[in-house]
Amino acid sequence: MRERLQGRFNTVAIWLGGHRWHAIVGGLVLLFAGSLFGGYWIAERLESGDRDRLARDTLEEMKRGTPAEPATKYARIEDIPGLPKYTDSEPGQPRPTLDEKPRAAKPQQLAAAVSSAETWRRNAVPFSDLNSRPLVAVVIDDVGIDRARSKRAWELPGPLTMSFLPYAKDLRDQARAARARGHELLLHLPMEPTGRADPGPNALLVSLSDAEIKQRTQAALDSFDGYVGANNHMGSRFTTFRPGMETVLRQFKGRGLMFLDSRTTAQSVGDQVAQEIGLPSIVRHVFLDDDESLESVRRKLAETEAVARRQGFVVAIGHPHEATLQALGEWLPGLQSKGMALAPATAVLRKRNGWD
Repeated sequence: MRERLQGRFNTVAIWLGGHRWHAIVGGLVLLFAGSLFGGYWIAERLESGDRDRLARDTLEEMKRGTPAEPATKYARIEDIPGLPKYTDSEPGQPRPTLDEKPRAAKPQQLAAAVSSAETWRRNAVPFSDLNSRPLVAVVIDDVGIDRARSKRAWELPGPLTMSFLPYAKDLRDQARAARARGHELLLHLPMEPTGRADPGPNALLVSLSDAEIKQRTQAALDSFDGYVGANNHMGSRFTTFRPGMETVLRQFKGRGLMFLDSRTTAQSVGDQVAQEIGLPSIVRHVFLDDDESLESVRRKLAETEAVARRQGFVVAIGHPHEATLQALGEWLPGLQSKGMALAPATAVLRKRNGWD
């Protein structure tokens, strides 16, 4: 046996001696293949060990009953990180108080005023005493998003005018609740600002086609009912865009509505276009809470009184902010004793245009 093995070994040695280069190449190939498959095998073993260790650690944590981190809860929509702040205010663009005088209506507007079929007349809060005292219309914008504060707004003494955003949840129920408290309703129609603030979903943009502007306007107008008209949410860019404003306001006219130009920019053409096409319209005179501090809102309310005395009527716009709600709660009960009448927006519309 030993001699046989020795013979085979000698035969292999003789063959290798005669085929030296073939043997070297073959050896290198075998060495490479071995190292490759060996490396994969070692790596797989190491990874498997890591997975097993991770599984063991996870099971141990589960056995110990480690509590999961609780989900953060927010009391108000403004507290949620990353959401836009829904307000007409645009950083760096304070809006001055406006003064105007009563004006004579154009024939087209007179025709709209005398027709009881107009939607704004049917949905208006009744108000008869237009001329004995200065009229103060307080419009609360952005209603419906923060439902708790919106409810606080429509629980204030009225008549106030509540302007609801079309993308608010439970919009129809909220609007009915506000109307049941004796307040007038507006649609707060989102429009493109000049700054980087977010006006919300389906806002009217200058880049949209005329057909898309119509579609978005109609969808917003269909979001709830019982309102007398609409005012712009933001819109310091869109309200300067005459073709777009003509498209929007003609949709209002077709539905018998009125328009309140919030005047988020002095360059707005909204009220002018409304007059040209015969759409009943008014403008905002005072913004109550560009500065949301309580003292600033109180000063703006005093300014509201001064404007009302000068021109016989005033439209003041505020929002359901904490300071605004507190200041209005203090101020509204004493308004009558100051010789002024709290009125819905449609009453100012009638007085501004000389309509009884």
